[in-house]
Amino acid sequence: MFDFLKKTKKPNPDASRLLASILVVFPAVQSVTYDSKGETLEFSFALNGKFSHDDLEDFLSYVAESLETYHHLEGLGGTKIQLNVEGVYGTCFLHVRRDMATLTCRELSLLTELALNYFGDRLIEEYDNNFFPDEEYLIAQENYLEQCLNNMRQLRVEGRLVGVREHERVVVYSR
Repeated sequence: MFDFLKKTKKPNPDASRLLASILVVFPAVQSVTYDSKGETLEFSFALNGKFSHDDLEDFLSYVAESLETYHHLEGLGGTKIQLNVEGVYGTCFLHVRRDMATLTCRELSLLTELALNYFGDRLIEEYDNNFFPDEEYLIAQENYLEQCLNNMRQLRVEGRLVGVREHERVVVYSR
């Protein structure tokens, strides 16, 4: 009778912490989605400015080649990655979908650096103006993120979780 009275399924706390950690450690990632069907994470980066189709295609080739080289050097075989861009004028979004089985924090760092190096100031990064993390804090967060990734590989989390950045807050919800 009243849909709002139905119990909603709470997100898995380990999965929620993983998504929140990614958003905390990587301010260039605007949203992250976990999909249990394909056991994938999708990262979204926001870009501000006008881009030609060729600019975006060049970037996608640059990222694909760089990540393929990284995977080869790390001895990671069978990785699944999808890259696409949504929008061309004004604000557009770069979406990177990656399987959880072999994803590492170092790869996320590389991906963020590639986007920052290629797009520079046009990559939208959101920092809390009152908080400037020092190196020790970032190292601790990256270690925690790596632990969360390892935990997620061993768990079977059902459903779809979305983590988004809202100004100075991070919100994770089940979808």
